[in-house]
Amino acid sequence: MAMLMDGIIISLMNVFLNSLTLQVAVALVVGSLLSSRFKYHAKLFVIILMSFLVLVVPIPLFLFKPRWPLNALVPGIVACTIIKLFGVEYEIRGQENINVRNGGVVLLNHQSAIDIVMLSRLLREFRNIVPVVKKELFYVLPFGIASYLVGVVFIDRKNTASAKDVMKREAVAITKDHLKLAIFPEGTRHDHDTLLPFKKGSFHVAVDSQSIIQPVVVSKYHFLDHKRKRFGRGRVIINILPEIPTKGMTKADVNELTERCQKLMQAEFDALSAEAKQYCHN
Repeated sequence: MAMLMDGIIISLMNVFLNSLTLQVAVALVVGSLLSSRFKYHAKLFVIILMSFLVLVVPIPLFLFKPRWPLNALVPGIVACTIIKLFGVEYEIRGQENINVRNGGVVLLNHQSAIDIVMLSRLLREFRNIVPVVKKELFYVLPFGIASYLVGVVFIDRKNTASAKDVMKREAVAITKDHLKLAIFPEGTRHDHDTLLPFKKGSFHVAVDSQSIIQPVVVSKYHFLDHKRKRFGRGRVIINILPEIPTKGMTKADVNELTERCQKLMQAEFDALSAEAKQYCHN
């Protein structure tokens, strides 16, 4: 019996020593138990890495229908499953406000790099939604190529003329292909309680294409504290608000439209964040 046990132990040790994946997994588990700071970095790293891998691995399949938003459907489901294992779940509200026949602009508040998983969750609801991101991400290879193949729109925020040209082309796609552009009007991510002032580019696109604006508000990530380096467990509540038509509006209406959407999304953000806080644990 003793020899049998010794043999089992030696076999397990050999498996462990020869498996880098198993070693990393054990290190992450042990580190998470010992340090909340380590848990924070480990969770972020694994979630972003796996989101990268699940989009990159199917690149050959994307080539059969490039630039198709639903190429990202299965990778998105996998990414949401992974983040759920880390204690983060999504609750979607307002699905009845989605009209897949309407192209337009979807506005979202921006909080963290893990918003990529939130976007993949929304794809299951909208089906015709593509994110608009900064051009620099295209050069993060091979992630940039995979993103291009699932329809992601890249703009050069440092080159206003170039960005406007890209958005003009997408305004045509909004009308022709009933596409919805997912845009973060704040322009950068943050974890404040107050949304940053909205940039007007997305509103110009909506008015130029005479399409709809659909505000989508995501509750504050109370489980994620970048300052204290904590990544706990929690629920993210996402509310899809009713469409705001822009038909008949002109450039002169953009400022008022921007202010209206900012106030609407801030009020909803406050309400959802207060509700979601009870489900979050650091």
